[in-house]
Amino acid sequence: MPATEESAVAFTPGLLIAITGGRGVGKTHLMARLAELQQARGQRVEGVLALAGHRQGPDQGADEYWLRIIGTEEDLSWAVRDDSSNPPYAIEPGTERKLRLWAEQLAARPPLLLLDEFGKLEIAGRGLMPVWSRLRATQPQIVVITVREENIPAIEQLLGRRFDLCLPADDPGTLPVLLRSSEDFGEWTRLGLVGGAAGGIEMTIGSLLHATKMPLRGLLMSSLQGAMMTFACFGLAQPGRVIWVPFISAGLKALSPAGSRVRPMIAISMQGLLYGGSVQILGFNAPAVALGGLLVGAWSALQGFFLQYLLMGDDLFRAYDAAVLWMANRWDLTAPSLPWLVTAWAIFCGLFAGGVAVAAWRWRSPPAALKRLIEKEPVPARQGKAGKWQDLAHWQFWLPLVIVSLILLATGHTWENVAWLGLRFVAVGFVLVTVVSLLRPARWAETLRRHGWWGPALAMSGAMSRHQSAKK
Repeated sequence: MPATEESAVAFTPGLLIAITGGRGVGKTHLMARLAELQQARGQRVEGVLALAGHRQGPDQGADEYWLRIIGTEEDLSWAVRDDSSNPPYAIEPGTERKLRLWAEQLAARPPLLLLDEFGKLEIAGRGLMPVWSRLRATQPQIVVITVREENIPAIEQLLGRRFDLCLPADDPGTLPVLLRSSEDFGEWTRLGLVGGAAGGIEMTIGSLLHATKMPLRGLLMSSLQGAMMTFACFGLAQPGRVIWVPFISAGLKALSPAGSRVRPMIAISMQGLLYGGSVQILGFNAPAVALGGLLVGAWSALQGFFLQYLLMGDDLFRAYDAAVLWMANRWDLTAPSLPWLVTAWAIFCGLFAGGVAVAAWRWRSPPAALKRLIEKEPVPARQGKAGKWQDLAHWQFWLPLVIVSLILLATGHTWENVAWLGLRFVAVGFVLVTVVSLLRPARWAETLRRHGWWGPALAMSGAMSRHQSAKK
């Protein structure tokens, strides 16, 4: 099922789960047990249960089904067997009206919605299908539907999206997975909020610092990113999940209609890998936070050098050495070799960002201003179309090539050498910009869902939905 850019970020519900199994395996009993346990935890549960009557055989449909709206004790006659129909059931009009009234009065954003079950009646447009659009409009957080395995493709097409999880009703581990998924939903939602806020900071404060050419702006933004990841780690069952905060932030940066995207997206993504890897390996504690912050800061110092080396190779070293030699001969000045200079700068930036991350770990909660920024609706980015080749249109992108080329020519290198350098620069830049242009955040969410990574997909699509809402 192809997804458009808009539909890919507007997934409702947030998490769609199928409970699978044939007739009489206990799907309804599992749903009732799930509702009971979640209500005992104080969670609001909405939905309907389909109670089967007498069956002529073990693999045959019941003679009659009753419908029970969760929270009531009344069993309503729902579907009576009628072999003259296809599917062979007649729907009770009175119950159908009560079901429609219940759907119309359902409060917004139910945390858990249980629907038992979607089958041939729904495929034919009957049963629960007439109220599905209204139920979807309430934006439920988690929807659990019972469905037979052979009907899954048709039901997915009917609902307009794939199931995130398909769990067999007769597996003893299914109920624990359902309970854990409900808890994980809250964590991934919060990570989406933090990631969206981090992306908003990149597109607002980051763009402002870049426009004003403020010194050390890269170090300041990376240190803030490390602090955001530290705050996000508190309360996570698996701290390594924080790696998705920068990926969401980088995804939103891809939507920026102005400014460079290649370098910031690479930088932000690497920060997540470095910090997330630290807390994943060492656990969420002061040493891991300090190491994660240090690596984030060091990368902020090194990533520009690595990018330029990727674009120009060893000619970058030759140009620097030539410039140092020229200064030494003309003004009797000496400078450290490029590796020593880069290492010293990386150590300084690492210590600074590491200190900020440890301070955030000691605070445990973001300052009031930052907390309001995370929780409020995002500020939309400047309107405009993000051009595929916009990075190549910035003079800052070409300036290093011009400087290195002039130095090489001034120190005796041939025009042929400089031409090959320019060719490499353009080719690598073309590849980088092409790769970034393919990284469309809406596609990320759809791809993650398709491969079973519903948590990161939920966080990404939630951040994208908030971003789209802010633009309207």
